[in-house]
Amino acid sequence: MTETLNLEEIITQGQELGVDDIELFYEESTVNNLKVYEGEVESLKSAHAKGLGIRVFINQQMGFAYTSNFADGEVEKTLKEAIANAEVASVDEYRTLPEVSDEIKALELYNEELADAEMEDKIELALELESAALDYDERIAAVDTVGYGDSEVEIRIINSKGFDESYRQNQCYAYLYVIAREDEEAETGMAITYGDSLAELTPKETGIEAAKNAVDLLGGKPVSSQEAPVVFPPEVGTMFMYVLSQALTAESVQKGRSVFAQRLGEQVASKEVNILDNGLLTNGLATAPFDGEGVPSSKTEVIKDGELKTFLYDTYTANKEGTNSTGNASRGSYQGVPGVSPSNFYLDAGDKSTDEILSSVDNGFYVMKVSGLVTGGANPISGDFSVGATGRWIENGELTKPVREITIAGNLIDFLQDIDLIGDDLKFNPMIGSYAAPTFRVQKLAISGK
Repeated sequence: MTETLNLEEIITQGQELGVDDIELFYEESTVNNLKVYEGEVESLKSAHAKGLGIRVFINQQMGFAYTSNFADGEVEKTLKEAIANAEVASVDEYRTLPEVSDEIKALELYNEELADAEMEDKIELALELESAALDYDERIAAVDTVGYGDSEVEIRIINSKGFDESYRQNQCYAYLYVIAREDEEAETGMAITYGDSLAELTPKETGIEAAKNAVDLLGGKPVSSQEAPVVFPPEVGTMFMYVLSQALTAESVQKGRSVFAQRLGEQVASKEVNILDNGLLTNGLATAPFDGEGVPSSKTEVIKDGELKTFLYDTYTANKEGTNSTGNASRGSYQGVPGVSPSNFYLDAGDKSTDEILSSVDNGFYVMKVSGLVTGGANPISGDFSVGATGRWIENGELTKPVREITIAGNLIDFLQDIDLIGDDLKFNPMIGSYAAPTFRVQKLAISGK
């Protein structure tokens, strides 16, 4: 804990050494991960880490250094390393600390129940996931992976402008990958459950969901190439939110790497589409009172009623643009400097049930898995995307035959403009980050098959 480390004294030391400004980012974290296989614990890992990142600013030059060693003299040595790094850095007038705000909200992010949970209960939960999947159908050949994880982190930021705030949060999740076999064919299915306590996790339902996802895809064949409506469940929609978020940061726009550059104020989506970045979202995976450099977290309407309203800014990109940070500075850990990144980024929920959305489709595709989208399947500059997809065909509003070995392709702007029905089942996907989406329908996409 920071009580054993006098951060105020380090601020004073930096000022005595001639820095114009100084910022300290303290982080202490504990992570637990376990895996089970065939009713036994396969692995169990716990890691505890703490460290301090120091940023200094001298004559519009920034230097950074970090340490996890708090022995006598080590922090002062790290401070001097940061100063030395600043002295050889390029001059950049936009690289500054944010001004201090009094708008920091107190948030309840720490659950004592999770902190006190016994390891035996976590193992039992993972075993229940596995057995629920295996019991679902005789075609479930194996549960390839069952994992449980939880994390606890304490963050404190203090700087020479007078900012000094901290928070503590914890979260947990569990997931599994299932293999279904029939004759010579095999399909995989996965599902995940998350929350801020073991009681919030749903091991039985999640195990069944993963098994059903695998079984439902057995016997899949490609369909004829065509244009058709496509329905996206949250698990896949969140991947598109990830791709969109990367193109909607101010850094991407300023570097000419975004299809949304020069589109502010334009109708880039259908009027049904509202995309938000909300660092204060209740039960969000990235909810925090302030961002990675001390700017208050906020709710930012990026696209409202289809119109592009703003990009995501940290202090640096906001300074370049002559605007204000949206509270989107992010740090991977104490070992890095802030960079602009989404917090809780999501397509806002609508008022349709999944059944209502499916029943609206006479002939279309329900996509359950895509491959390659977040690893290069989309071009953020042109907006074009093309990805392999697996799922089920929709006929007369009902899910029917499984479909595989097809490709769906389009352009992100057209994709957004063709979203016409949005569900009420907003969900996050912790496997790719703090991105969320409800079920939604795209009026038409190009499908390449046989």
